[in-house]
Amino acid sequence: VTAKVNAALIGDPELSALKINVDTHGNAVTLNGEAPNQAAKDRAEQLAKAVEGVHSVNNLLTVK
Repeated sequence: VTAKVNAALIGDPELSALKINVDTHGNAVTLNGEAPNQAAKDRAEQLAKAVEGVHSVNNLLTVK
């Protein structure tokens, strides 16, 4: 699941340059790192939620 979420984030041109740490515990994903704006933070969460097998996303990204 972690690899799939990472692949989704890297595949997005808006998010590919960001350093987002993805931690997975079971089907729960936690995103850590920085986002340039709220839209990018929201986009990262949407992409993670869209990955097969992900049941919940804890978005801890900070907007810088």
